[in-house]
Amino acid sequence: MGSLITTRILKQARARRNASDIPGFEAAFGTRGAPGITQSQAAQLAGVSRYWYGSLEAGRPGNYSDAFLHAVRRVLALSDEEWDIVYRVTRGRAPEKAPVSHLSALLPETFRAFVEESRTWAVYLNDKRWDVLAYNAKTLEYFPWMQYGLNVMEWALTWPEARRQLVNWEEEWAMPMMAQLRVHADEWRTDERMQAVTATVRADPVARKLWDSPDLPAMTHPSSERPRRLYLAGQGGQEFAVRFMAGAPLELPSYRVMVVMPAVPVSSD
Repeated sequence: MGSLITTRILKQARARRNASDIPGFEAAFGTRGAPGITQSQAAQLAGVSRYWYGSLEAGRPGNYSDAFLHAVRRVLALSDEEWDIVYRVTRGRAPEKAPVSHLSALLPETFRAFVEESRTWAVYLNDKRWDVLAYNAKTLEYFPWMQYGLNVMEWALTWPEARRQLVNWEEEWAMPMMAQLRVHADEWRTDERMQAVTATVRADPVARKLWDSPDLPAMTHPSSERPRRLYLAGQGGQEFAVRFMAGAPLELPSYRVMVVMPAVPVSSD
């Protein structure tokens, strides 16, 4: 019975998924006329083979990793109820919540309100480990993954969908972000959560090569002068350029307020 429920939920979610809501979908697969996405597309977006995704959707038992299951959740935009059922049936236990920084409890409500109620720019707040503590609605226009509680570095450096959404992923995004991570990992080498984030990133073969690269730039925060390109949900294969501005509150120097300037179209297909 459990496998049938998983099959029904995943098939229905895949059939209703609007491809235009997936950043970078059109650039990767072209315009899709029919509603929904195919098994092959779902597999590629989740970073696995079609056989492995098809096994999950068919309800066949397997050693499915949490990383894969979470990727499927985001790719198919499963509701909380659907996610809970799929995870329980597949893994035999309830899903764990995303790690929450202990700094979250120290976040003054004035800072939270500033971030969440900002209307002009996309604004989010993360701690020294890049765990997101607060974000506003406009941030989700750029990074819909943030609603799932992912760590910024773990998402950008290891998740398959990041490599599709972020244009020129290695040069414009991964190299400077990896340089930041290496500086922080060395500075906070006794911090367990920081080391856990570092271990997750280094466990990814592609990211590990960048970690070991002698060509990493020397930087500790994103340059506001250097735009980066990405695809946005609902914008097809059009590329947009964004700039990041980073600031540290005087009261809480280990926090980072990140402001993402409005996207500027730089190309059109």
